[in-house]
Amino acid sequence: MLNIVALITPYKKNGKINWLNLNFLINFHIFNKTNIILLLGTTGESHNFYFLDFLNLLFFIKKYKIKFIFNIFEINIKLIFYKLFLLKKHLFSIALISLPKFILPNNISIYKYFKILNRFGLKLIFYNIPKRTSKKISFFLFNKIIKKNFFIYIKNSFNNLKNNLFFKKKKILIFSGEDKNLLFKYFYIGTISVYNNLFPKTFLYLNKKNIFFIKKNNFDINPVLIKFFLLKNYLIIGIYNSLLFGLFSNFFTQSQT
Repeated sequence: MLNIVALITPYKKNGKINWLNLNFLINFHIFNKTNIILLLGTTGESHNFYFLDFLNLLFFIKKYKIKFIFNIFEINIKLIFYKLFLLKKHLFSIALISLPKFILPNNISIYKYFKILNRFGLKLIFYNIPKRTSKKISFFLFNKIIKKNFFIYIKNSFNNLKNNLFFKKKKILIFSGEDKNLLFKYFYIGTISVYNNLFPKTFLYLNKKNIFFIKKNNFDINPVLIKFFLLKNYLIIGIYNSLLFGLFSNFFTQSQT
């Protein structure tokens, strides 16, 4: 299975991206053989950094020998289009998208949105998460969207048997949208997870071993929790200042709190 980390973007107290710590995190995942890194993909990140930060990230990651995907989520539709244009121009082939709040919750508006995004020529992973977007797409509309090949991957956080069987039958490649759903690994080609910021090498193993405990206790891996563990476990100021040549105090977006 593909192991995609929704990388937590570190930043300094002044709100600027912490490039030194980001370099460490990327190399950490390369060393641990993570397949792909998703940028600006954890809750509260894509709309907490400025457009200039997006551009700087675009140029910063070119030196690394690992595949990157950007999450594109904005409250301004022009910025969404511009970012997709830049990704295409800089030879990125895939982007993660979801339904922004300004799209009306009706079939015509949603269909038109996907149709426009398709014109940029990128392969799209659709993040299906109605509990955050308040937009639940019907099977009828999904049928129309899929027939037009508006997306070929889906990160599915609206998980039930009927839903997953529908996408499997349509030959849509499904990523697990919640770590605990790897119990039904038959449906998924991989996972896009914030969990493996901490345990990239043993991520799938841990899920398989602990999945029943996770489901029994209704325990969701929350980005805020993972950010806390990162801060306390291996970005501790005293240790890594000496061992990693200057790593310093780190901050993470906490928009869920």
